[in-house]
Amino acid sequence: MRTKLALLAAVILGFLAAIGVRSYVEQKESEIRSKGRRVAIASARVDIPRGTPLRKDMIKAVEIDYEGVCRMHIPSSEIDRFIGTPLSGKVQAGEPLMRLDFVDMGTGEGSGFKIRPGWRAVTIGVNQISGVGGLIAPNSRVDILGTFREGGGGPNVAARVVTRVVARNVEVIAVDNRTELTLPIRTPGRAPQADRGYSSITLLVTPLEASLLTFAQGAGNLSCVLRQDVQTEKGIPPVVTEPTLPEIIDAAGRERDQKTQPATKGGTQP
Repeated sequence: MRTKLALLAAVILGFLAAIGVRSYVEQKESEIRSKGRRVAIASARVDIPRGTPLRKDMIKAVEIDYEGVCRMHIPSSEIDRFIGTPLSGKVQAGEPLMRLDFVDMGTGEGSGFKIRPGWRAVTIGVNQISGVGGLIAPNSRVDILGTFREGGGGPNVAARVVTRVVARNVEVIAVDNRTELTLPIRTPGRAPQADRGYSSITLLVTPLEASLLTFAQGAGNLSCVLRQDVQTEKGIPPVVTEPTLPEIIDAAGRERDQKTQPATKGGTQP
């Protein structure tokens, strides 16, 4: 009996050891692949004087180690966005082109996004909850909801909490400092960090919306609602207050039932 138990224990230990060795080998292989990865960045083919609009014949793609890429480097796949943009300083032949080498880019850090006349870019702070759990990306569309305290002002007049739609169908042009869906870029000399989400989003808005969002951010709490770019939606959701809460809950339930009912034979919902 003891022999059988010893044999069984040996088999189990051997199996666990095999799993551990396999996990270790896979981890090392992953590290080796990461260290050997190369990334193509844009570099100056010739000397480019300050103020010169960038042309394709002035640049070339150069491969460098992934570990040596910083967020200011321009991947060669993105260089077309900078063609025709003047440089803010001289770049010598062989030097990498950096995002900060360009002027008139609209967002102040060479993001490549040009703001159209009559529009503004405004940044609001978000967290894991108000930022839709990290699901917002550049080019997403969001509604901005604001929760505020209104009224009050006296011992017999209590303030009420309300939730309003502050802005609708707003385009996200940047998440933190990222303006495109790109792979995370490591900072030279630093170990890669786990993705901790983002803390701000930059929105393309009208001047009036920019003032409204700036005020609302200081007066209350803002939350984002991720949505599709659907221009045909009509109406504005009602203001949610404590007295209207039961009515709006009922209305929300009816709306959900209507949207989730199976389609009829004619292809429409009742």
